[in-house]
Order: sequence, then structure tokens, then C-alpha cells
Amino acid sequence: MATPKTLTELSALIHEHTTKVEAYYTTHNLPAPSFHPSTPLKTVLPSDIETSRQIVLEAMDELTALMLGPVECLIPPPNAWICVTALQRFGIAKSFPITESSTFGEIAQKCSISESDTRRIVRQAIAFYIFTEPSPGVIAHTAASKALAQLPAVGAFIDFIAGEMLPASTRLVDAMQKWPGSEEPNEAGFALSEGTDFAMMEVVTRDPKRAQCIGTAMTFLHSRPEYDVKYLLDTFPWDNAARGVLVDVGGAKGDVAVDICRALPDVKCVVLDKPEVISGAVVPDDVAGRIEFRGHDFFEKCDVRADVYLLRHVLHDWSDKYAAKILGNLVPSLRTGARICVMDMCLPAPGSVSPFRGRVARNSVLYMKGIQNAKERDEEDFRQLFESVDSRFRFDEVIKPEGSALALICVTWMGENGV
Repeated sequence: MATPKTLTELSALIHEHTTKVEAYYTTHNLPAPSFHPSTPLKTVLPSDIETSRQIVLEAMDELTALMLGPVECLIPPPNAWICVTALQRFGIAKSFPITESSTFGEIAQKCSISESDTRRIVRQAIAFYIFTEPSPGVIAHTAASKALAQLPAVGAFIDFIAGEMLPASTRLVDAMQKWPGSEEPNEAGFALSEGTDFAMMEVVTRDPKRAQCIGTAMTFLHSRPEYDVKYLLDTFPWDNAARGVLVDVGGAKGDVAVDICRALPDVKCVVLDKPEVISGAVVPDDVAGRIEFRGHDFFEKCDVRADVYLLRHVLHDWSDKYAAKILGNLVPSLRTGARICVMDMCLPAPGSVSPFRGRVARNSVLYMKGIQNAKERDEEDFRQLFESVDSRFRFDEVIKPEGSALALICVTWMGENGV
């Protein structure tokens, strides 16, 4: 990590780069960032301005921690998830139009909760810039409450985190004490929070409502710019594979396969996933004949020969024991020179990024552990994983595209065909 800066240095850095961001909005006639509900929900910034934005966020984070001091910094801040979960569950953001105001009594009546509880929830939300109270007892929207009201996928993401991830995380330590070192998906915090002997994936898929929620939440997550498929298309060394066959392991409804086929007109894709997952998948007319769906469980041996096998956001859902099984089941189908591309988060080396930038990744490590002993990995973890499966895998490189949340872990099969 870089040498810590003084309070004055941090404040100067914040001023310098905030000025750059503000100037960009001004010169391009864009509405400046604001809490007002008329503010656009998303503005895509060019790379240099996005860099300045990140510098400001990092510097503010460090400055806040220094100002709080070692004791207050140690104590977690108030949990916004309490009010955000309540806002979503009761539909408070949707209870009155964006352009109008409301009262605690009116909100309570429309959302079927007591006025006293409504006041508690909304006023905590206001402390996080969600809603505003322009006069006592009168509630108006902000840009954040507008997003909650108008973007259903955001609500689904909140439901997933609050309903599945957070309860599991509260029992993570208990699970670690009960099952030390376990790699079993049903011996995690989720199992204790649910009082079940089954893994999260099994529990959720048996409940259509929960399954739909997680599906929508993942769609929202993957729709964010940092998960764009362009990072795969632009940085993977396609070479002859641009005219070959790609297998998308765990490819769901084929959204990624469609993007690949549109960008690479000579590629053919085979999407492998469970029959109930691929059911109803539709191939757009412009890529018809180039995408095939096959029902397949990746814990069974794969029999599809291809030039590239893509595992995007798959292995991080599993401990090493089960990730190794997934990779091992590809071996019988591999031709000499076949390549594996794993797209997953690759944890930064210690001290290589600021605490602010590293926090999302480190939080994910424990969240994934809590839901089913799943594992986020760093580069060495990926190396060891492939080596544990078969020494004939050649670990080529890890590509970390600037701006991408996911890295590309590129590996080549050097064994004989399917042996």
C-alpha cells in the first residue's frame, strides 16, 4: 500500500480531482451529481474522469478513517441495510409518485405498516440520503429513492443480499467453529441461518420465488459496466479460436454466447447448463444456427469438444474440492491445445490496492464463504487449483482488464486428446 498521506494531502487530492470531475460535467452540459430526483440514475464517464472519481472516493475513505480515529474506525458504521431492506419489502419508494411528496401517515396506510415504524424506517433512510424531509413530517424523493422505485432489478438485488447473503454471514463464524475447514456447501453459515442440511443452491432452486429473485439479482449485477462482456471479447487471445467452437459452461440462457457470436462472426457456441435452467432459452435471429443449448450438470463429465471452454462466474461459487471436480470433468473432452478461460474475480495481492478498492473483494470472500463455503481466489489459488486437477494444464496468464470486475485466467490443455 502507498505511504499514508496527511490530512491536508488527502483534502488537496480530493479538491484537485473533484474539480476535474465537476469541470467535465460543466463542459459537457451534463447535470451535476445531485440528490434531486431529476438526477440521471447513471452517467457513464470517460476513463480519465472515472479515474479521478475513484481517486476522490479512495481519498475520502482514507480521510474519513483518519478523522474517526482508531477506536471509532474499528466499530462498524450504522447498517444501511436495515432501512434499505425495509424500504424494499414494504414498497415504500413506490408508495407515492417521484414528483410528489407524502407524509408518514399516508405512506403507512399505503404500505400497511404502523405510522411509528414508518417514521423510524424513513428517517434512518434519510440519514443515508434516501428520501428527504423538506418540512417536518413531509417526505420527498431523492435520486436514490427514485432508483429504488424505478429499477426493479435493484430491488431484487437488495432482496437477495438481505434475504440470503446477510443472514448467512451472521452465522459464518458459528459454521466455522462447528465444521472447521469444511469445503462442503451445506456446512456453511447459510445452513445454520436456515436450519437446513441442504446447500443454498438446493434450497433456493426449490423455491420459485427465491430462485427468480436470485436470477434477477444476478442479471442486475452482470448488467453493471464492470461486468461487461467486452472485457472478454477485447482481451482474450482468440487467435484461431475466433473461428472455432466455444463451450460456455454454466452459461444459463446464453446471453454471453449471443454477445460472443455477434462480435466474432465465425465462432459457434455450445451453452451447457442444467435442463431447467436452459429451458425456454431463445436464440436471436441474427445468430441463429450458431448457438446450441445442451442440458448438462457440470459435476458430470463433459463430452463436447471445443477450442475454448469458458467458465464465467462459475468457480467462485464453489470450494476448491468442487471447483476441481468441475474442471476435472472437462478433461475427457479436451483436445491438445484446447484452452480454458475462467472469468472470475482475482483477488489483489496484499498491499497492491487501497483498502477502499480492496474492500469489495475482501467482503465478497467472506460472503461467499458464508453462503456455501464458496471461494474467491487470487492468482496463486488459481494456479494451485489447476495443478491439483491435472499437471498437464499449462497456466498461461491472468489478464486483469482495466475497469473490469473480473479477471481472465487463461489455461491450455497440453495432454493428449481426451486422455
